[in-house]
Amino acid sequence: MELLSLELNENENHEVFNNIKIITNLDESDINIEISSTDEGNIRLRYFTDNRINKREYIENIIGKVTKLLIEYTKLESINILKESYFYFDEDEVGNIISDIENEIDNDVKIKLIIKNKFKEILERSTLINLNGFINFRLKFIKLYAAQVVERCIDSYLMKKEYMDFISIIKLISEKEEAEYDLVNVMYTNNKIQVYDKNMKKLTYISNMELSSDLVNKVAYDESVINILLNVSPKKIILHEQKLDKGNKEAVNTIEIIKKIFEGKIEMCKGCKYCDLL
Repeated sequence: MELLSLELNENENHEVFNNIKIITNLDESDINIEISSTDEGNIRLRYFTDNRINKREYIENIIGKVTKLLIEYTKLESINILKESYFYFDEDEVGNIISDIENEIDNDVKIKLIIKNKFKEILERSTLINLNGFINFRLKFIKLYAAQVVERCIDSYLMKKEYMDFISIIKLISEKEEAEYDLVNVMYTNNKIQVYDKNMKKLTYISNMELSSDLVNKVAYDESVINILLNVSPKKIILHEQKLDKGNKEAVNTIEIIKKIFEGKIEMCKGCKYCDLL
């Protein structure tokens, strides 16, 4: 019993043809695949089975593989747009952006559902589907979607790069400062990050240092806490994270920035009397 047949042409879409293994390697042993050539020069994949009871399940399995193939095609379209339109990035930068592109598309449940549902619509009319035609006529939106993904990932990469440049500069500043305090405590109390000395006296230094205003607009963090730590330049920072509210983005981001700037000076508290009191 035939389940469905797919046709594709190597010359029409190399991205799809080069990933043909995705739709020829099936986990289900009861599905057989017959591969042949057509008079038009296409490759035809015919899926069939002797097990009529699980027909619907088998078809869903094949549709899942086709969807995966088309998701890979979408990634490649995005990567092509990146390389053709944003050629000024160096090799390492391109690699980082490609990783972001692939992760975004892999985690986009909506695009997978759209592709799957459009394929099912065609399958309701015919059990023979030309994949190249399906892409060209039913998935025209993929190119626009791919371009939008690339733009978002480039914006995200540039923001992360700016963030890391900012951290590097501030880290250099902190390393050049002479230590005024041997030890300070950083705790989450009263819904914000607070800094205390070794005797648990709250520190409220005011700094004239200007940090990145662009970063403040893009990443929520408590600039006053970073300024205090840069001013006192402690030899050791004990981070008390037990009561940190993970939903407080400003507090979480502040802790992450502290860890990056003062790397090598951080000691994590595993629970102490101050954690219980404050």
